Amino acid sequence: MVWLAHPQDKPLDLVVTGEAESWLPALGRIVGPRYLRARQVGSDQELLDVVQSGQADAAVLDDDSPWDVDVLKLLRMLRRVDQGLPVVVVTTHTDRRWLEHALALAAFSVVVKPLELEELLRQIHGMMDKLSRALRQTEF
Repeated sequence: MVWLAHPQDKPLDLVVTGEAESWLPALGRIVGPRYLRARQVGSDQELLDVVQSGQADAAVLDDDSPWDVDVLKLLRMLRRVDQGLPVVVVTTHTDRRWLEHALALAAFSVVVKPLELEELLRQIHGMMDKLSRALRQTEF
């Protein structure tokens, strides 16, 4: 995985909830801190604070988080704070209307559980690629 080729670039700051938290040690070993700084957040308010303060470049949200907030509502709240934040939603939902709502809220993608490491890596790579392309376009 290549984030950007410029030495001044920083790693992708990724916040995760739920099932993705179990993959944090593997992400640290496979991707490494040069390209990825991943951390879990403990509440919906902490997630919003991290995003609002600019400490997150992307997020992986699980609809089975122990929080009292539905993941679609959480995604709506995130969009008020940062409209362009790439967000992968991990869910058990497979009905079309629910998936359409997630995509209408500009989810980067929706992954149906269980979340495998390979799929998580593909999603992270896709978000890195999207952010890299956006940054290159603004440089010119």
